Amino acid sequence: MRASNSVSAVLSTIVIAVLALVTTASAERKIVKDKPNPAFAGKIMLSEKRFPTQAPSLAAFNAKIRAQSKTDFREDKATGTWKIQVAGFLKAPLNDVEYVVKIYEVGKGPQQLLATVEQYTDTRGQTSLITSIMLEKKTIGVNKNLLMTMENRGRVLASGRLRILGEGERYNGKVNFSEEEAQGGAKEEE
Repeated sequence: MRASNSVSAVLSTIVIAVLALVTTASAERKIVKDKPNPAFAGKIMLSEKRFPTQAPSLAAFNAKIRAQSKTDFREDKATGTWKIQVAGFLKAPLNDVEYVVKIYEVGKGPQQLLATVEQYTDTRGQTSLITSIMLEKKTIGVNKNLLMTMENRGRVLASGRLRILGEGERYNGKVNFSEEEAQGGAKEEE
């Protein structure tokens, strides 16, 4: 009887130890999930394809995000637009359900605000924000270096740079004047 008691005591000790490890591992996974991703904290990653929302591990997730990210985007000539998938990784959890995506032109003098897009989340406390944005040629222009920020109440949560590339307006060099303009224009009578 003593041998079976000692075997059962050893087995129960092993079971308790395994349960403690499983509980600790799941708690650690939850903590990692709730914390901002340290590899991309404060950065906006951009792509033409949707970003993954899960992976077997944090390292695999980071590798997928890096592989898919890009900074140069070509215009869809048929529509005159750029469709960009945006993943913003915040330094701290968002304590709101609203944030603003702002797009600035940079590189030619002081940065100039080109567009502002209000966005909403389902819940507070999110550490990453994934959305899709459509930029229009007639609003943004073409062949520009841009800075995109995610902001909440004037505080920048994440930022990233991109270039939008496409065909600008073409001019043939011809100038058409009316007869009146060619003759020097009409003079106003005094």
